[in-house]
Order: sequence, then structure tokens, then C-alpha cells
Amino acid sequence: MQPYVIVPCSGAEQADEWVRLGVEAQSAGKFADAERHYRNALRLDPRNFIATQNLAVVYAQTGQLNDALLTIERATLWDPAPGVAWMNWGLMALEADKIDVALAMARRSLEKEPESVQCQVALALILGTAGEAKEAVEWYDRIVAKEPTHPVAGPNGCFVRTLTPALPAEMLAVRTAWYSAHRWRGVSRPNGNHRSGVPLKVGYVSGDFKRHSAAMIFGSVIFNHDRTVVDPFLYSTLPVEPEKDEWTRKFLEVAGPNWRDISTYDDDQAETTIRKDGIDILVDLSGHTNGCRLALFTRKPAPIQATGWGFAHGTGIPEIDYFFGDPVAVPQDQRQHYAEQVYDLPCIVSYVPPVDYKLAATSGLPYHKNGYVTFGTYARYEKFSPECLATFAQILERVPDSRLELKDRAYRRPYSIQRVYEAMPTIAKERLLFSLDTSHPDHMLSYQRADLILDPFPHTGGIVSLEQLYMGVPVLTLYGTHPGGRTTSSVLTALGKTDWIAHSPEEYVEKAVVLSKDPQGLGLARKTLREEFLHSPVITGYAQAVERAYQAMWSRWSK
Repeated sequence: MQPYVIVPCSGAEQADEWVRLGVEAQSAGKFADAERHYRNALRLDPRNFIATQNLAVVYAQTGQLNDALLTIERATLWDPAPGVAWMNWGLMALEADKIDVALAMARRSLEKEPESVQCQVALALILGTAGEAKEAVEWYDRIVAKEPTHPVAGPNGCFVRTLTPALPAEMLAVRTAWYSAHRWRGVSRPNGNHRSGVPLKVGYVSGDFKRHSAAMIFGSVIFNHDRTVVDPFLYSTLPVEPEKDEWTRKFLEVAGPNWRDISTYDDDQAETTIRKDGIDILVDLSGHTNGCRLALFTRKPAPIQATGWGFAHGTGIPEIDYFFGDPVAVPQDQRQHYAEQVYDLPCIVSYVPPVDYKLAATSGLPYHKNGYVTFGTYARYEKFSPECLATFAQILERVPDSRLELKDRAYRRPYSIQRVYEAMPTIAKERLLFSLDTSHPDHMLSYQRADLILDPFPHTGGIVSLEQLYMGVPVLTLYGTHPGGRTTSSVLTALGKTDWIAHSPEEYVEKAVVLSKDPQGLGLARKTLREEFLHSPVITGYAQAVERAYQAMWSRWSK
């Protein structure tokens, strides 16, 4: 749900009484009652700005976006001065995938109220979705400078920065600032746990115990624990819907009596629960993403704390002892830029193969059927920086008659397509193929339409890269400036495919050209890539490597 703003009423007319009732009902989630009250207000005062603006928000909150957009536009006719209406208009347009309108309205809201933090947050949110990460970061930084504990700008500023070529030192500075603003300032309770540690009680804290890209990574660990080594506890920071989500059902089954819903708990209650459970090692799986409970970790409710997998970037929190990385994603000469001690695993990520889909392990090279090279790029649209798209354009220029398929739900938006066109002005439009979102199995099959995958940068494909390798399609990546830009490089290194890693945009172009001229090599790679991937350290023995890490951490602590 977008952060729409409901305007309170302060008047004393009869219509204002109906507006007050509407605000009360709307704030309580009673949208039908709120709509009825606002309509009564408008019957008495057809030009009532607050009733009109709040009614537009009711429509947006109940999924009636066309009525919402029409109604909020009407509100700005009654009173064009308040920035809040223009801001809400922008958020409604964002939800309706009208990005150009959303940007225009958000900027208009700041023309009306330049110092409004609400309007600044809305613009930053829209910029991030539009693919303008650098400007979004600038706005988040401005907001945090004014309000260090802002609940949206702080974590979003950390997250969106991973879509830029930021360096680890900059990342640490921002995360340290978040820590300074949110850390626990009460009296710390000692961890007096002196059990044998067999099995170790390991608590996992996440809002993503559901079908989610993060779960497809950390699930590889949780689903494969040896119960004689690790007794897992799952602390869900967001509500779940097991009746609708088979992944949630899997996590519930693994946790059994150790499932904990802490979505409604404050940090005091959550800390008490974790301590009562006697957790030995508490693991953050969310970082600065949705469902984040990092402030809880600053209380040190478990003697050992770690972070990894779900948002593997580090946290800036000294109370978190370890960050699960690897030497590729986090080189030795950059580890001073992490608050945690980096603990090396075989790869910074792992993967849960979707065996239930029964998808073919090999596929024919599309080049032999099409007569031209098809490059594919299937990551989230927000990951494609202007520099990335310009590099893709150079590749298409160097490989005549080639095509580039881009697939994401974002291409429902004309704005997204137009942005790609503008970034590639020398490329004929018919060479750019835009595909929409499909079911997950069909999406995975779509990877096989490409001869070669072009990984985005500065933030790489993440789970998408893992899926593409599982589907037997070669992936070319650019080694980035931070872990989010090095995930695919980490995987390819563990897989023994370092020749698919470039270290500059120029080398990226050259490698793409060379690989595209070797259809025989690309075809041969497709025959064995899945088996190589499944038997690589990315998957085989990964959970056991994590368990050995836990045992080493416990041994070190208990001495």
C-alpha cells in the first residue's frame, strides 16, 4: 500500500462533521463507511476539498484507481495549493503504472510545499521505481539529514543505494548513521546462555517466509538443516498467508513448534520471546528491506548474531557479529568497511531448485532457429542504470542484426519502454523486444529464448541469475563496486565460469561480442550448465558449510 495521506478536518460546518466521521472510519480501515460519510459531506458542500481528496484516497485504498485519479484531479481544482493532494495524485499514478504522471505530480507537490517530508518521500519512492536511483538517494539523504529516525527514508536510502555504483565506505557511512539513530539505548541484558550448544538453537528473523526472491536463497539453508546440528526457530516480522502460499507452508513445516509470529510485537516483546527461547545464534535475513527488525538486533537478544542471504550487504550494526559473505563479493581489502566480521562461505548466496516445475535441463541455442543472436535481460527494470543501458546499446551496435529481449512487469508502462528507447537512440526499435510478466515457470522458460544473458549493473540479477544458470543459459556479468553488484560474479566463480565475468564496461562489451560469435561454445554450455550448477558449492554442501560456520562461532564464543 502506498503511503497516502488522509487530511484531517478542522472546520465547524455540517459538512465538516461528515468529513470527521469519514476520517475516523478511513483511519480504522472501514472504507465503505468512509466513502458514505464523504459523499454526505459533498452533498452539502460539492466543492469540499478535504472530502474530495480523502475520497480519492479511499478509492485508491480499495483498488479503484481510475476513480481515484479522477477524484484527486478534481480535488486540485477545488484547491490547488496543498501539496498533499498532488503528492497523493503522484502515488496513485505510480500504482496505476503511469510513471511520467507520477513524477510530474510529485514534483508539483514539492513546488507547493518544498519542505514537506511527506512529499519528498513520495518523490523518492517514485524515482526509485522509475529507475532513477541516484536522484532517489539524494532525496532520501536529504530527508534523513532532517529526520534521522524517519521510518521510510532511512532503510530505503540504504536499499536504493545498492542500485548505484556506491563504494563500501559510503555504504558503511549510511548504515552507521542509521544505526546511530535507531540503536537500543536502554540497559543491555547479559547473555548468560551456557548450554552445550547441541543442537544449536538458531533463530532466523525475516519478513520473507513466503514466495519471495530472498526466500529462494535462504531457503536452501533452512530447508536442509541437520536437526542434530541445528534446531531452527523462525521469527516472522510480517503477517503470512499459508493458505495462499506454498512457500510459507514449507517454512511452517520446517519450524513446527518453533514458528514465531512477531509481526505485532514491539522490540521489548520480541526480545523477551527470543531470550525465552534460549536462542544461541540469531540471524537477520532482511537487512534494510521490508520487514526489517534491525533495531531489535541492537539489543543483542542472542549471544551470537549474524546477517546474510536475504539482503547480503552488511548492516552497520556492531552488535551483529558476523556477515556471511565470500572473498569475491567482499574482498579482503574492503572488509574494514563492514561493522561485522565477514565469515566466508562457498558463495554469498545459495538457491532452492524448483524441481516441482519439471523444467527441461537443456535447450537448443535460439541462434540456430532464428538466424541471429538474441541477448536477454530479465531482471527488475529498476536495476538498469543509464550506464548499463548504454553498454547494452554498444553491444547491439557491435553485433549486427542481434536482438535484445527485456522482460519484466514494468514494461506494462509506456514510460519504461520509452526510457529504454531514449537510452539506445542508435538502435532500431524493432531490435528491442519487451515482454511482460508471466507465471513463474513460464518466466523461467523464457530465459531459454536468449543465446546469452546480459546481467544488469551496478546491481546484478540476484535470484534471476541463479535461475538462469539453473535453466542452462550462460550469463555475462560486470563485477561491481559492492556485494549487490558482485552476486553473479560470486556465483560464477564458485561455478568455475570466471571467463563470463567482466571488470569494466568496455570488457563487458568485448566479452559479449566474442561470446556471441561462438554459437558452438554457447550451445555446448547449455548441455551441461545445470548439472555443473547443481553440483557446484553454490548448492551442494552449502547448508552443511553454514552449520560448520555456526559450530565454529559457538565454539569461539563459549570458550
